[in-house]
Amino acid sequence: MMDANDLPYLQAAHGKRPSRIPIVIEIQSVTSPSNKKLRERYSFSEIMESPELSSQCTVNPVIEVGYDAAIHVSDLLVPFRSMGFDIMLSEDGGPRVSNPVRNAEDIEKMPIPDPAEAMKVWLEAMRLSKKELTGKAPLIGWIGGLMSTSAFLIEGKAPTGMKAYYNFKKMMHSMPEFFHSLMEKLTEFYLSSISAQVEAGADVMMLLDLGAPAVLSPEDYKSFCFPYVKKLSERVKAEGVPLLFACDGWSFLYSPIEELNPDILAVSWTVDIGDVISRFEYKQVVQGNLEPYCLFADEKEIEKRVREIVEKGLRAPAHIFSLGGWIVRDTPYEKVHFLVDLVHSL
Repeated sequence: MMDANDLPYLQAAHGKRPSRIPIVIEIQSVTSPSNKKLRERYSFSEIMESPELSSQCTVNPVIEVGYDAAIHVSDLLVPFRSMGFDIMLSEDGGPRVSNPVRNAEDIEKMPIPDPAEAMKVWLEAMRLSKKELTGKAPLIGWIGGLMSTSAFLIEGKAPTGMKAYYNFKKMMHSMPEFFHSLMEKLTEFYLSSISAQVEAGADVMMLLDLGAPAVLSPEDYKSFCFPYVKKLSERVKAEGVPLLFACDGWSFLYSPIEELNPDILAVSWTVDIGDVISRFEYKQVVQGNLEPYCLFADEKEIEKRVREIVEKGLRAPAHIFSLGGWIVRDTPYEKVHFLVDLVHSL
């Protein structure tokens, strides 16, 4: 059992070079054989509603695969049932909201719940995970990006197709005052959620700002999204744990990221991690960024790609290896084990 300060992931998070390169993967829960067996016995919704099962899915990948951090397993929309939303959880196509936000009245009647109640299962699962992980690996808590959350609540499902964000963007521009009111309510809840997760044992907090820069213009991101993201990042820092910022659509994000000043920046596979490191003047700890589908290649090609990324990562204060996006669910287990062992050997 290691002292928390000696855990490789936390050393890297604080800008120190650990004895080995730490590795973590978003949605790493699907790479655990034990979790696969759990999914054969229980539905996704049943797992999300059980602290014990959720905790097992969080911890198993660390024990079985060897990741250097655990990412809490839950769903983005779980807490929002307490805001009056009728939410059906599903891994296939994402969650669905049968009563989405469509007008000012819907926003005005939304309560702002106490995380102790809205996230009761979530927080209890984190406490259970923390007990299992102490001295082994840090626990990463997280909150969804404000655009991701609001888009789900407005569209009622994962945005896809030609009119993916039709209702979301229509509300943003036709009802800006009420759209800001929605963002303010979500932000207020997420602020208390951050504090609750840290109290429950989160060693790191991840802010998933997925989709926003890829969907919004620079002007809209600056006006409708970034001010609230900034508040969330400030709360994480005030809680005294490292901030992991994960985003996609990098076309105009460099300046906002500089203002957020995250402890760890998760880099998308769509950009060169070396360019990101140099853009931040070699002062930013980075996490990433192997293309997820690369794990379907042969081991020789995987090793070539991994070594290239690791070599570039040496120019940062510290580098946490990861995929540059969520792992593909049917990625072969043997390729995942090969990746983890390879990274730890470099």
